Amino acid sequence: MADDTRQPDNGTQDEQSQAERRPRRPRHDFPKSQAQKMWEALGNPKDPINEMPGGTYNSAGGKPSAVSWKDAFSFSYQGKGPAWYQTPCARDSLLVGMGAGGGIGGLRFVLRGLSSMVATTNYAVGAFVLTASGMYYWCEQRRKEEQRGIAQAVIGMKVLQEKRAREKAAEEAAVAAKAKEAEEERKRNQRWYKFW
Repeated sequence: MADDTRQPDNGTQDEQSQAERRPRRPRHDFPKSQAQKMWEALGNPKDPINEMPGGTYNSAGGKPSAVSWKDAFSFSYQGKGPAWYQTPCARDSLLVGMGAGGGIGGLRFVLRGLSSMVATTNYAVGAFVLTASGMYYWCEQRRKEEQRGIAQAVIGMKVLQEKRAREKAAEEAAVAAKAKEAEEERKRNQRWYKFW
């Protein structure tokens, strides 16, 4: 047999180069499902037990990595993980603290004027610290409550799945028993003789 001698239609080189330059990206960014959020929050049960989530220290004989002075002041673990301003609740608490500090400092400045500038800045910094720490505490409590709720939801989902599995097994057993009873009834009613 003869080989196919036709040449493929490749189009122009400009079209090919434009196609190569365009980055490929997914068409849709799908939101995370509730189950994915729960796995993220509580972790995978198939992960090793002797290792903390995200940790590298093996308590069953491994050596911990060396810690430097830079690690002590970076607020992140070995460069992996968020910096202190990227931690959960930090953004909200810092924004609320800045707003409250600016508001109280500005109000104090308007009421007292330039004569007590040191006291005004002290009021602003104090308001910032108090409101930011209060907001951070409140946000952390809310996150912990949400994690407890997610843990309860996971337990509830497991119980619901087990209950559905038991109900399904009971229904299948009932259907099988009914089919067996019908077969026995059919055999009892069947005649042992035939006319032709």
